[in-house]
Amino acid sequence: MRTALFATPEDCARGFYEAFARGDLDELMQCWAEDEEICCVHPGAAPLFGFTAVRAAWAAIFRNNDRMRLEIRDERWLSSISISLQFAVEWIYVGDEAQARAPVFVTNAFMRTPSGWRMVSHHASPIQTGMQTAAGTLVLH
Repeated sequence: MRTALFATPEDCARGFYEAFARGDLDELMQCWAEDEEICCVHPGAAPLFGFTAVRAAWAAIFRNNDRMRLEIRDERWLSSISISLQFAVEWIYVGDEAQARAPVFVTNAFMRTPSGWRMVSHHASPIQTGMQTAAGTLVLH
């Protein structure tokens, strides 16, 4: 298996989402740092730490779902020389669904390593919609 070399965090993010959409576990895991400190949080799930646990979770997702199509919207980046954060909204379509599932807000963290940029954290959280108080303000917590 070849090892991907991501020159930028954006390249790593693109590789991650392309592999996600294809359901390609090996390619997706090449985007991750091979480290026991990495963290992945899927919507509504407990945090997973370490390469082995993260790989097992993605394997289960790919095994239990049809082909997925993703749209990444409202993307923003915050970057320094060695760390980069991506904020975005994921819209996921499963199989031949015409309607996307509920949107998910993601924060992805990337770190510059000797072998290029690698993902060190993926935190996905459902976006609550329609929750307003009597005064009409959005309830945040």
